[in-house]
Amino acid sequence: MKVTIILFGFLILLCLPAIGGRAADPIQSREDPIQSREEFAATGYMPTIAGSGMVGPGATADITISIDSYSSDDEARAMASAFAKGQHKALRSALQKATVKARIAFAGRNGFYELKLLRAKNTPNGRQIFGIGEGSITFLDAYYPGRSHLEQFGILQLDLTKNNGVEEGSGSLVHKAIIKTLAPDSIVLDNHGIDPVRLNVHRQ
Repeated sequence: MKVTIILFGFLILLCLPAIGGRAADPIQSREDPIQSREEFAATGYMPTIAGSGMVGPGATADITISIDSYSSDDEARAMASAFAKGQHKALRSALQKATVKARIAFAGRNGFYELKLLRAKNTPNGRQIFGIGEGSITFLDAYYPGRSHLEQFGILQLDLTKNNGVEEGSGSLVHKAIIKTLAPDSIVLDNHGIDPVRLNVHRQ
């Protein structure tokens, strides 16, 4: 009788996992998806600017764009609202408090440029990405004449399509742009008089 009771108890213990089911796997939220790292290799075509001490006119630069995450809808709306209310000062303050979303590195130069607001939206042929950093892109300070001002920001813009399953496309890197309007999923620049670095990019 005692052996029977022990055996019965052992069988109950074996059945408990099946009754309770396996531990639930973490659920990936649709509103806050897990972002895998993205890396793009780009060739930057430098504009022709007289008197540049960095590189000659028409030169190219190897550029790497590393994306860790994108700004959430709430964060993008908050930054757009800050800009609408307080223009560049309010936006800069919001950017300073934000986490780094992506980094831009130039081959042969130490350090990287950080993007604090980064958004992507789907298009019929792929997607568009834009990013904003706190100040001018320091890698390009020696290339472009003149000093940067507080109302100017470094801007990344990419227009991507898929070719045989690989994202590639074109874009621009603006050394110091004045933002005219900022919405959660779009940006309009007043970059009159400043030629951007034109980019050919592909995802690695």
